[in-house]
Amino acid sequence: MKIERLIGIIMLLLQRELVSAAEMATMFEVTKRTIYRDVDTLSMANIPIYTMPGVKGGIGIMPTYKVDKKLLTVEDLTAIITGLSGFEQLLSSADIKKTLQKMKNMLGHENELPASSISLDFSNLAMKQEFNENVERLHLAIKKQQFVALTYIDRDGNQTIRRVEPYHLLFRNRSWYLQGYSLERQDFRTFKLSRVIESEVAAETFEARPFILKPFRAATTTTPFQMKEASLIIDKIAREQIALRFGVTTIEPLDESYFSAKVTLPNHEVGYRFLLNLGAHVTVRKPGEFYDGFVAYLQEIQRKYD
Repeated sequence: MKIERLIGIIMLLLQRELVSAAEMATMFEVTKRTIYRDVDTLSMANIPIYTMPGVKGGIGIMPTYKVDKKLLTVEDLTAIITGLSGFEQLLSSADIKKTLQKMKNMLGHENELPASSISLDFSNLAMKQEFNENVERLHLAIKKQQFVALTYIDRDGNQTIRRVEPYHLLFRNRSWYLQGYSLERQDFRTFKLSRVIESEVAAETFEARPFILKPFRAATTTTPFQMKEASLIIDKIAREQIALRFGVTTIEPLDESYFSAKVTLPNHEVGYRFLLNLGAHVTVRKPGEFYDGFVAYLQEIQRKYD
């Protein structure tokens, strides 16, 4: 949109002394003639823009305007670039790359970030290439308002095909989720992308219905699983995961090597799998319903190998 481009030009010139019309045209994906028309528009709005001819010339803004009306500082831009750089590791989007490059250009020709006390590294969360491509494909479907068909396995192992109006992608706890309107359920649903066997974007588009981003798990009158207290003995390795999920107040030291922890978990495969991730670094104390269910689950697994 023109108003967004005009604001972008002002922000760029507040950080750079001179920028050529050709560079601006490339950055904003318009023609040089459009850039010159934008310059005329800004001049008529009393923005003190000027042009300088020649090889080293370009478009600039009066320094006095910079001092009094600066919109974003170098620190502001650095913070934005830091966030975008981290997000780019999770979603390889042309839009993100384009925005990131524009922000870097505003810092100067050297494109080097000032020293920062914060950096983001999601490289250990990098997904396989085909998974990243699926996320990007759904991202484009959201922008173009195209239907998607998902071959989906729910948490109970049931496989269905869902026709969905996609509205929002969410990254939470190392996983991507798609929020959209399920035509089969006639309601909004959240789909975990790691449970999607196949996704197909249709050429057919839909008329967007009102969508309000809600908390990931809205409060419900009933819980999906029966929750039970589990008394655990954990070592120093498991302590980290228990503290991250339940807080340090749930943990008490037993001796130099072990701790006790009282946590509430689903008395269901979901809760059992969480403890299995900790392997031999956790022991469930008996007695109790959770202990009995967990032991029965372990015995079921063992029978597969007998």
